[in-house]
Amino acid sequence: MSEGGEASEGVEGVNYAAIPVTEFGAYVADLHAGSNKKFKDLYKNLDSGERGHPVIISVTPENKLNNRFGNIAVYDDNLIILDPIPGQEDCQSDYINACYVDGYKKPKKFIATQGPLPGTLVDFWRLMWQERPPIIIMLTNVMENNKIKCEQYWPESGKKQFGPFTVAITDQQILADYTVRTLEASLDGDRRVLRVKLFHFTAWPDHGVPDYATPILGFHRRVKSQHKPSKGPILIHCSAGVGRTGTYIAIDNVLDQISVDGLIDISGTIIKSRNQRMKLVQTQDQYVFIHDAILESVTCGDTQISAGDLRRQIQKMSSVLPGKPISDFQYQFQILEQVTPNPKEVRSPIAVKNAARNRNMDYLPPETSRVILKGEQPDYIHAVFAHGYKHQKAYIIAQNPLDSTVRNFWKVIFERKCAAVVMLTPLSENGKEACSQYWPESGNVTSFGEFTIDNLGEETNTGFVMRQLSVLNEKTQKAHQLTQFHITNWNSSGKCENLKTVTDVNEEVIKVQRRTGNNPVLVHCNDTATRSGMYCSVGTTIDRCKTEGVVDVFQVVKALRVHKPGAVPSVDNYKDLFDATLVYLDSFDNYANFQDI
Repeated sequence: MSEGGEASEGVEGVNYAAIPVTEFGAYVADLHAGSNKKFKDLYKNLDSGERGHPVIISVTPENKLNNRFGNIAVYDDNLIILDPIPGQEDCQSDYINACYVDGYKKPKKFIATQGPLPGTLVDFWRLMWQERPPIIIMLTNVMENNKIKCEQYWPESGKKQFGPFTVAITDQQILADYTVRTLEASLDGDRRVLRVKLFHFTAWPDHGVPDYATPILGFHRRVKSQHKPSKGPILIHCSAGVGRTGTYIAIDNVLDQISVDGLIDISGTIIKSRNQRMKLVQTQDQYVFIHDAILESVTCGDTQISAGDLRRQIQKMSSVLPGKPISDFQYQFQILEQVTPNPKEVRSPIAVKNAARNRNMDYLPPETSRVILKGEQPDYIHAVFAHGYKHQKAYIIAQNPLDSTVRNFWKVIFERKCAAVVMLTPLSENGKEACSQYWPESGNVTSFGEFTIDNLGEETNTGFVMRQLSVLNEKTQKAHQLTQFHITNWNSSGKCENLKTVTDVNEEVIKVQRRTGNNPVLVHCNDTATRSGMYCSVGTTIDRCKTEGVVDVFQVVKALRVHKPGAVPSVDNYKDLFDATLVYLDSFDNYANFQDI
């Protein structure tokens, strides 16, 4: 299909015409109806793009050994030819499984290639040196399902030699869903240095798709903010260089199509790309994922705010502008409710079966993210893992323990080696018991099952108490120390009397984590969604702001709600997250360039 939006031939009842953005939600809903039958038909009938493109060079006896998969070759008319490097014996061949793929109205935006093999590592760096892309996008892990998917082409630290190329790693930033590395490559006898950013997405399963699109869309935004087309193309690869690679290229191209023309043509985009590299977008699941990712992007819009502009944006978002029925805070929260799971619809049969272990039946833990009690039957506790910005499973969000579940509460802390516990409620609230006291008074010892707890000392601060606790497993005689942070000025509606308390505790927790190996932080309140959801959201928002200099509360809460449906349950709670972030930023004299902090 052409970029102009003319319809292509398709299966009965569905065509390949470009869809206006305003109609895309209904279009995707229609494709999902009937167990994705129309998706299946559309994908099955996509033009493979292989007709009229001879494939001879890639499959010659001397070249086919350099293809990771025998059925993934490169069209002769779009093959990147490597120039021999004089005097270098291992740099004389001219073949590599790589080709250019256009962006949307941007010729040769991408170099698509496979993950290097042991015998093609030098050729990979020859390709990099010759074509000089300033950015690499890597969409596979080196090892997946006990199989090597890509040879590692950078050093763990310092420098490493790949034939005549010396590659150094000068910086590495490991986040929950991706890692950013800064590499510098040099060639023997050449005074030039090639500097490249390697964006390595680590949360994409082989042959499958991520559970939800939020991480890959955030990753895409980060890459886009770094890429200057005038500096060169983007080199992109997964393992074969067609499945995940094609999915990412399609998402990028369609998002550009939306910004340029206000139209969405996913099928036409894939067909066009397949005319440059075979088999791009390898599975129906990837095809469906592209649609869902684009729908999420157009539904949610751009919610990112620069750190220096946060105060002005909070004021703007708080106002109801002429011609609008609600404020931007209310509008964003309504969208959030539409695009995240409804906690009342979460299927959690084990939680229902163990009703006596729940303080209440609201916000039950989804099976996919609940914390398992190791070696227990039943293995249930009202707690979930939730990702932070820098680490997966950074948080354990738990319900305030009951008298009957305190032992299991300590088992989770002990086995997951939680260095910090953040308590967000008093022991009694609104005239009722809110949390069983799971620690002894200062200087005392108490036991719950096999766990003996020692209170080593307390320190009272403005808005919170900090306790040093030790837990001993009497069965194994192993001990574990942790710090409990008990916030005392946060009421049951989720309104904190002093938001600086939240940001101060967050900073103290970070210090504890750094000293103890970044193990999960256990956060607990009465309903697991209001105060706990807000605390985790503040921490994640600030972490991202420190790294990228941007605030995106909407995306943080949307991602958290995958693991903790219903987190941050009101628009007032939502607005408080912005205010808490601003309180944190105001503690610095100048945060216009917050990335350096």
